[in-house]
Amino acid sequence: MLALEDITVVSLESGVSAPLCTRLLGDFGAEVIKVERPGVGDVNRHWDSVVHGDSSAHAWVDRNKSSIELDLKAEAGTEIFYELAAEADVVVQNYSPGVVERLDVGYDAISAINEDVIYLNISGYGRTGPYSDRKAYDLVMQGETGSILMNGSPDAPAKIPLSICDINAATYGTMATLLSLFHRERTGDGEAIDVTMFGGMVSWLGYFPHKYWHNDETPARVGMRHHLLTPYGPHETADDQYVNFAILSDAHWEALCTDVIDRPDLLEDDRFATNEQRVGHRETFEATMESIIAEESRDYWAQRLADAGIPWGDVNHLEDVLEHPQTDHLELIDELETEDGPVPYVRNPIDFDGLETTSEAMPDLGEHSEAILEALDYTDEEIESLREKGVI
Repeated sequence: MLALEDITVVSLESGVSAPLCTRLLGDFGAEVIKVERPGVGDVNRHWDSVVHGDSSAHAWVDRNKSSIELDLKAEAGTEIFYELAAEADVVVQNYSPGVVERLDVGYDAISAINEDVIYLNISGYGRTGPYSDRKAYDLVMQGETGSILMNGSPDAPAKIPLSICDINAATYGTMATLLSLFHRERTGDGEAIDVTMFGGMVSWLGYFPHKYWHNDETPARVGMRHHLLTPYGPHETADDQYVNFAILSDAHWEALCTDVIDRPDLLEDDRFATNEQRVGHRETFEATMESIIAEESRDYWAQRLADAGIPWGDVNHLEDVLEHPQTDHLELIDELETEDGPVPYVRNPIDFDGLETTSEAMPDLGEHSEAILEALDYTDEEIESLREKGVI
């Protein structure tokens, strides 16, 4: 059973945030119609060409969708969009600020023809406020919401390599859509939803605002260490590998000192008696811990940490993750069959007993234009006329 198999989503999407959101909905059976500019399509199609000529981003976020090329600047294109939206459960858009209003396909226009539609706006800063007219991309938003200056080593800040702000917005967008569908099921009412990259990332700041509000403390860059806990993180071993462990409690700290590193004397050092005191003496304490771990091999420490019941793990390269025994056990990697050849992909990680996911190859630009129009009762002659006029 596919949980969303009777739900239709029409999306004006670009980049990662909205496309990933609608792909997540498509994974659970929603029919997703991706509306794209004729001859150009979503910008994510053009970032590289490593997947049999398609881009890696397109392969990541665009499976389980149909694609129709549609010129929304043409009256006929707008009329077709209205026909699609009139039958949709959900409309999603993440175009630049003001675009859907200028094209007359915003919530007001669509709700006038489909009063119970759920209309999801994903934007950088929101549709109102002093920053509402700014375009937003992941790197820009990482800087704007503090991530860059919190990340990296003491000597240099760094961006997070994943598109974390886009993923944040996609995740909140998916959750908001599901909640709104549930709300409509109860009340019969559709609604407009606003999800912002800025708000989503601010909500992910975690305990740092409390450290600022209550202790006037802003996070210094600590590299591979933890801002709030120590010892915590990867430590280099004698054989030039890493062992990654986390001390989260007094019991862990005692076990580390007595059963792992054979340094019970550290338990008697007042500077290191509590986690907060260890963080306060971070420079001295972490240098001591690093020198101890550097004396033995990765395998030596791994065994002792495991025996002591302390959380630990390896520091893997990408290929290690993709070939990881737990990746294999969870069957996270699957393969799509396409005309150009097989495309490996990472499955949706949510596992239900009674619900299924689906995986269809990402669409070529405009691959389903004709089929979608035929479903709207357009004749062959009308479709050909639209093609000749550049509407599709």
